[in-house]
Amino acid sequence: MSSQMQSSSSMAQARRMVQQLRMEASFEGIKVSKASSDLMRYCGEHAKNEPLLMGTPTSEDPFKDKKPCTVL
Repeated sequence: MSSQMQSSSSMAQARRMVQQLRMEASFEGIKVSKASSDLMRYCGEHAKNEPLLMGTPTSEDPFKDKKPCTVL
């Protein structure tokens, strides 16, 4: 009985796998050149708002110490 349950379980798993592969095979993606040009355009448009590229003003930097540290 247990071998029958295992075989039906493996058949169900195989059917799910085939269904997933069929779905992936029918998927039409976009061309790499189009995706890369879209990504370059997006990065160019949003670069001015990126703190890693432009830096943050010291007045807006949440990690900057508000007052300098003094050694006693």
